[in-house]
Amino acid sequence: MTERTLPVVPGVEHRWIDVDGVSLHVAEAGTTHRSADRPTLVLLHGWPQHWFCWRHVMPALAETHHVVALDLRGAGWSDVPEGTDAYDKRVIADEVARAIEVLELDRPVLVGHDWGAWTSLLVASRHPGSARGVVAAAIVAPWKDVPWHQMWRFAYQPIAGGPGGAFLHRRAGQMLLKTIFRAGAARRFRWPRSVREEYLARFRDPARARAGQAMYRAFLLKEIPKIGRGYARRVDDVPLLFLPGTGDLVLAPSLVRRVEGPPNVTVTEIAGTGHWIPEERPAELVGRVREFLRQF
Repeated sequence: MTERTLPVVPGVEHRWIDVDGVSLHVAEAGTTHRSADRPTLVLLHGWPQHWFCWRHVMPALAETHHVVALDLRGAGWSDVPEGTDAYDKRVIADEVARAIEVLELDRPVLVGHDWGAWTSLLVASRHPGSARGVVAAAIVAPWKDVPWHQMWRFAYQPIAGGPGGAFLHRRAGQMLLKTIFRAGAARRFRWPRSVREEYLARFRDPARARAGQAMYRAFLLKEIPKIGRGYARRVDDVPLLFLPGTGDLVLAPSLVRRVEGPPNVTVTEIAGTGHWIPEERPAELVGRVREFLRQF
């Protein structure tokens, strides 16, 4: 697979933008709907995926809205900066905020999954006024700590981010990634082999394997110690919709609901899905996003 060979999704076009020297891949649809009357939707993927996780969601949302899906640095077809510090999610969030400026988007709605949802919330936290709202699928809030007795859910992270993380992303039959895909899904969901291969193939690049490792290494060493201690300002100035899957063993609804309380926060569980909400329940996700957009 060459650097510019991309899976095809009808109605989706591709380009690359320069954000302070980093080339980011942009998948785009619904450009005719771009206007001051309705917000653009910026979709941010999680790990170990890229923009293609939105392949069912983008065309549906693009029927009424301008939709942009970014490949975060180190993933998909975006540049791969080196070093652990480059994958601190605060650095990634700041880069997404700059990408919004480069794309000349007027306060888009951010829709994220997994790390993309965490990043979306950090964008809203660190750059007030940059977004009109956030839909966060399968993630907890970055300003709420996780109880120690629940940390067992994240036992895979020291493996993914440890000394052998890059090797496991790329080699050993890529069993780490295959296990994550299988274990994170609801029991009845089956990954199409061709779809899973789209994700696995990118991690066979040594640089992207190191980036996958760095995503977790940065989180474990630099971010977790600061959560609840000034890591992120609580977002209370725009509406937030959290969407946990009832079958998500890691980002369980009970953890996500710890963010409830403020009037701008809504938590709605999606039944019958595991962690991979955009791929397991794309139609329901689209419906939830459309309901969220009615307030704008």
